[in-house]
Amino acid sequence: MSSGTAGIDHEGRLLHAPRRWQPGDTVAAPLDFYRGRVLSAWVDYNHHLTEAAYLTAFGWASDALFSYIGDDEEYRANGHSFYTVETHIAYLREAAEDDALRITTRVFGLDRKRLHIYSEMFNANTDKLLATTEQMLVHVDMNAARSAAILPEVRAALDAIAEAHATLPPAERAGHFFLKAE
Repeated sequence: MSSGTAGIDHEGRLLHAPRRWQPGDTVAAPLDFYRGRVLSAWVDYNHHLTEAAYLTAFGWASDALFSYIGDDEEYRANGHSFYTVETHIAYLREAAEDDALRITTRVFGLDRKRLHIYSEMFNANTDKLLATTEQMLVHVDMNAARSAAILPEVRAALDAIAEAHATLPPAERAGHFFLKAE
């Protein structure tokens, strides 16, 4: 596992995060932090990854992104976080128990309070695309229970990622939301 890859526990949760972004860092395009396996608890009666577990795995990949940009335990303890307000998932191929997974993430756009991301899930052994998700998130002040501007340090990281990802070719399965980077 490379130092940039998030460690995942036996339930798929993030054990250790990728190194936090710093000004001047080269940003991978796309981000490639998540590695995991299809857990037995994630398999349905058809012996395939259940639909809810796709979102669970995408969620752990998002957690790696959040750690990378500085939305970590301290940030949340201070009352700030991102909440998902809308998700679109495309289920393209089945995954079986113990299949190796890899998830990449792109930042498509952001504004003062919102973040638009897109992720692709691959079978890590065959590199076949299994699923995609496109999400709109809102930054919140959890103490006030309302949306709030993204704090400057996190915004700087997101701006750098969005700039690096703007050079990627369009994602074939994206387009359910539109949010142009400011």
